[in-house]
Amino acid sequence: MDRKGWTVFRRSLPFLFIAVSVSVAAVVPVQAQLTNGTWTVQGTRVPGSRRCGEWLVRLTNARGQLSGVVSHARATVPIQNVVLMPDGSFSGTTQASLSGSRRAPSSKVTGRFSGDTVSLTFDSERCPPRHGVATRRTAGG
Repeated sequence: MDRKGWTVFRRSLPFLFIAVSVSVAAVVPVQAQLTNGTWTVQGTRVPGSRRCGEWLVRLTNARGQLSGVVSHARATVPIQNVVLMPDGSFSGTTQASLSGSRRAPSSKVTGRFSGDTVSLTFDSERCPPRHGVATRRTAGG
């Protein structure tokens, strides 16, 4: 490399360093910082449907452990396999259950936390996906 090439290379090093740093920062995930609290998302029945009634998803974060329940078809079932991703998105499933003569179908809950708000999709096996949003409530309020 001649002197001119070396000079250009040396002058471009700081820019190269910044470009590499930004690229690495974009690839390394940042763990979602989810505050302790409870989010309750409620939805209404699908108009004209006898099977797709009101529903409720309650998510709770306590000391970094996310858990939840789904209430629909007069049954409340725990959300299993709840996975919170570093970007704040999450997913979990419920198994079908019986409550008296009522059958609650299996379902999937997916969504994303953003600050104190959660937006989610509730998708049961016999109804179209339904959406809702809720704001965090703390244990004291």
